[in-house]
Amino acid sequence: MTTETVVILFSYVFIVISIVILHEAIHWMFALLFRRVPTLKFEHFFTPVITYKNNQSDIQNLIISASAPLGLFTVGLLIEADSGILVLIKIMCLANIFNFLPLTADGQVILLSLLNMLKKRRTGRTDHSKMPLPKKRN
Repeated sequence: MTTETVVILFSYVFIVISIVILHEAIHWMFALLFRRVPTLKFEHFFTPVITYKNNQSDIQNLIISASAPLGLFTVGLLIEADSGILVLIKIMCLANIFNFLPLTADGQVILLSLLNMLKKRRTGRTDHSKMPLPKKRN
């Protein structure tokens, strides 16, 4: 391997790690905004993960979970790149769209929050099981 190859490889690894750290920093920032006491943990081969106290607010959970993938995906759309390092940054940012799938921790929280919000909305409007029956006319 040449020195140039090593430098390029190091640059790519640095960019990937930077995007992952930025992703988690966005979660951290929104968790702090909602006073959720975020903590940083490392799981699965030193992958940084932000955990926070769950106060059962589905809208806050949705915002915290969706903020990083949505923000980075938007940045990826805005980056104009033809070649080089910017292409990798763009790809890494656009790859955050996969975090909306319920196969990821973010996607699972997003789906659960949406389902809970829909359930509460549906049962909050009219719960037909608790409505009084109409009186019979004679």
